Amino acid sequence: MNTDDKLLQRLGRQTVLDENENSVSLSSLWKEQKTVLVFVRHFG
Repeated sequence: MNTDDKLLQRLGRQTVLDENENSVSLSSLWKEQKTVLVFVRHFG
């Protein structure tokens, strides 16, 4: 297993909120299909 695979496994264990504010594991977002993640920083 290379470094990228290990990083994806670690990221996949993180919990995020979906569009309905339900907690889901991050890996569930790319389980079925390719996914683009965008992180937006909020100032204010």
